[in-house]
Amino acid sequence: MSLVSTLEDDPEAIVSIIEHTDVDPTSTEAEIRDLCAEVLEYGFRSAVVVPYHAELAHELLSGRANVVAVVGFPYGIQNSRAKREEVEALLDHVDELDMVMNRTAFANGDDELVVDDVEAVKDAAGEKPLKCIIESPALSPSEIRRAAELVERGGADIVKTAVGYDGPTDPAEVEAIRSGVGSDTGIKASGGIDTFEEAFEMVTAGATRIGASSGVEIYESIR
Repeated sequence: MSLVSTLEDDPEAIVSIIEHTDVDPTSTEAEIRDLCAEVLEYGFRSAVVVPYHAELAHELLSGRANVVAVVGFPYGIQNSRAKREEVEALLDHVDELDMVMNRTAFANGDDELVVDDVEAVKDAAGEKPLKCIIESPALSPSEIRRAAELVERGGADIVKTAVGYDGPTDPAEVEAIRSGVGSDTGIKASGGIDTFEEAFEMVTAGATRIGASSGVEIYESIR
């Protein structure tokens, strides 16, 4: 059964693909404790946090849900060596990694560096799933397809739309990503998704994960 069909039959199954998120640079320990408590209460797939909070989230979730940390956040402009070292410092505390594509390299048409950068992070991540954020709201449809193709070539397991700083994600961006990658590559839609209806639109467009700070609101909107 497809993910779309699953959610049509059982909307509450949306929790299995929601990555409940708090990557605010001023997030407190108390807020991360609340985030992780909500992950466990609602059954969300994971908690997404900044590297500073990865160890805390790991302790709180204790293997009952995944911990995801962002890498090269929020613009991806760090060099590959810095990103590798960031990943290596996180490996004991995370299950998955959300890196940001080098947006400056992409804007300058340096496709080789974009690919090499993802390859370097994937090598450091090993078997842990790697998502790569392309910041699709800031790109044209053709640029979205190109970015998706490049990060997939670099080894990203999942292409992620956005960090949320350049506006909300549109389902058309998810469709553009899907047209640029193979069927085995996942898509994480994130940025401005606040209701089940919005999340379902993303899944219908091709998303396999939903990233949101509004995980609870998405779930509650089903009722």
